[in-house]
Amino acid sequence: MVSRIRLCLAALALLLAGSACERTSAPEPSHKVLRILMTADSTGAWSEAFAAFEQENPGIQVDLIEGPASTNSSEDLYVTAFLSGAQVYDLVLADTVWIPKFAAAGWLEDLTDKWTPAEWGRFLPGALEGSKYRGRIYRVPTQMDGGMLYYRRDLLAQAGEMPPRTFDDLDRIARKLQQPPGLWGYVWQGKQYEGLVCNYLEVLRGYGGFWIDAETGDIGLAEPAARKALEFMAGAVGTISPPGVTTYSEEESRQLFQTGHAVFLRNWPYVYPMSQMPESPVRGQVGAVPMPAQPGGESSATLGGWGLGIAKNCPHKDAAWKLLQYFAQVPVAEKLYRKAGVNPTLESFYQKSSDPMVGELYQILRHTVPRPLVPQYAQASDILQRYLSAALTGQTSAEKALAGAARETRLLLRRNARPSP
Repeated sequence: MVSRIRLCLAALALLLAGSACERTSAPEPSHKVLRILMTADSTGAWSEAFAAFEQENPGIQVDLIEGPASTNSSEDLYVTAFLSGAQVYDLVLADTVWIPKFAAAGWLEDLTDKWTPAEWGRFLPGALEGSKYRGRIYRVPTQMDGGMLYYRRDLLAQAGEMPPRTFDDLDRIARKLQQPPGLWGYVWQGKQYEGLVCNYLEVLRGYGGFWIDAETGDIGLAEPAARKALEFMAGAVGTISPPGVTTYSEEESRQLFQTGHAVFLRNWPYVYPMSQMPESPVRGQVGAVPMPAQPGGESSATLGGWGLGIAKNCPHKDAAWKLLQYFAQVPVAEKLYRKAGVNPTLESFYQKSSDPMVGELYQILRHTVPRPLVPQYAQASDILQRYLSAALTGQTSAEKALAGAARETRLLLRRNARPSP
């Protein structure tokens, strides 16, 4: 049976009552329905995948409930449903940063023992780490992102420059090649939102620092590396980056780069296929490399991505696990990649591909690093966003901003500390 796509953007109370997504007739006892909340399936790729799964598994139906585009809004809908105690969603398409919160609350099924370590080892290390909480696995990763540095091949070749390996290189080459305001050296995501945290973490690791150690609770924001990283970003505003970069999210920065107005761009993998569209002014002129790192630091990509988990109160766990197994197959991942641009999490997909860009992407995704796997992540991110933005917009110094962020983060973790078992 073809997956049924329902628009359930009305109040969650209606959903809980069953009025918005209620089936016209009760399913037969042998007929199992799995409900999952996702953003709009604009390409139809997920619907096709669910339909193919249903054909292979008669008696199991997947109901795709279309939710809001905002990740935070989708998380709120899941949280409200789970807090209510009602059995609303059977599957959870979970963002990486949701896992510690959802697992700590007991809302997700522990999947660790469903496969052997060798079977779990088919996934890229970062994707698997982003599916864990306290060493246990709570989702099957289905799509993966990592921050990367795009550059104009033609402009660097004309200047006799190689892609930057350090942030000093990035600054030097950007200053050399830029001609503002028509051509800026470096664009990125400086708006006060989660994307700013992702950008900062890559620079922070590049300078040898860290934010939160999830195992020990240590905070690294008051260390010299954290200050140097933020000073690099703040120093870029208005020099190698447009003054308005502090209002940019992914799309604003992509559009500037893709229209030929920037030499370098930090963004996610989705930018490359868009830059190669027939109407793109930079088609055939874009390359990508891992983010730079200073001596003593480490090049890294902030892990982004999603995966399928099973709700703890799902009445059809065996059927749900069949669906998760289905999406852990390379042919299924390849179809989602080709039609929806979903980057697979399976290592063999990258190892077998002959596409040069897939090879470059593989080198970047192999070095992804999850954001701190703590249940209080959302609150900690809000704190860091606020102080980073204050420094980037000149309201305070990098040192004072990070001292304030470190202080508030320590209070947050101490206030919500759980006793050791």
